[in-house]
Amino acid sequence: MAKKRQGKHDEVMLIPFLDILCSLIGILILIIVVVCVAQLQKVNGRTKEDLALAQKYQSLQVQLRELQKAAPALQTKVAELERSRGALAAKQQKLDELRKRLASTTAEAGKSTQKSAELQNQIDDLKRQIEAIVKSMPPLNAEIELLKKRLAERQKKPEEKSAAVVVKPSGGGTRQNQRLFFVEAAGAGIVIYKGKTERIRVAQNSVGIDKDYNAFLKTVKDTGNASLLFLVRRDGWGSYVKAAGWAEQSMGLNTGKLPIPGDGVVDLSAFEKP
Repeated sequence: MAKKRQGKHDEVMLIPFLDILCSLIGILILIIVVVCVAQLQKVNGRTKEDLALAQKYQSLQVQLRELQKAAPALQTKVAELERSRGALAAKQQKLDELRKRLASTTAEAGKSTQKSAELQNQIDDLKRQIEAIVKSMPPLNAEIELLKKRLAERQKKPEEKSAAVVVKPSGGGTRQNQRLFFVEAAGAGIVIYKGKTERIRVAQNSVGIDKDYNAFLKTVKDTGNASLLFLVRRDGWGSYVKAAGWAEQSMGLNTGKLPIPGDGVVDLSAFEKP
């Protein structure tokens, strides 16, 4: 007879336990990978977007300090233009007084013919002075308004200012190794972009006789493979026509133009070579 087995034990299956252990290890590895990727997206505890915003804010702070330095000079110029307005009003008042005196003197023309002639000469002289001032008033008024607007803009905080106008190359772009020079054309005149931060303002009536603008055009001409690009504001067509015409006539320069739709600071970073 066959012997009976001594005792009967249940076998323990380890396969389900190993499956659970492998799954747990996989989950832990996935968590570690996600945490590492998240850390790579941060710079000193901040995201790349936060860092870009901080850098932009610092740049605006630098621009604000530069504009605040220029504010006293602009205020002085506005005061001078306001005095010109006052001088015109004074001359107009004097003209009215002379007209009244002439009217009263005419009744006694037989007795004071010489006096009437002197008064008439003074009136004619004042008329000529007033006509000369009136001819220069439209650009002066436009310049006063522009300066007041810029002074108000300088009082704003960086976050309250108009958004910067990003200017991008149009058409086929620029020729290889071509050097571009920029001039902004606005209602009251032009702004010469001399370097990355230096700006020189020239009144519209001074184009053609202003030393800074003529020296700038000479620099453009002496630079090989150079072109002059005008950034035309909405009210700057007249200034553009006069400034571009003088550049082409006096120096034989190649000029172009790009419209500037907004009132914010012009951003020319798209033209910078990498």
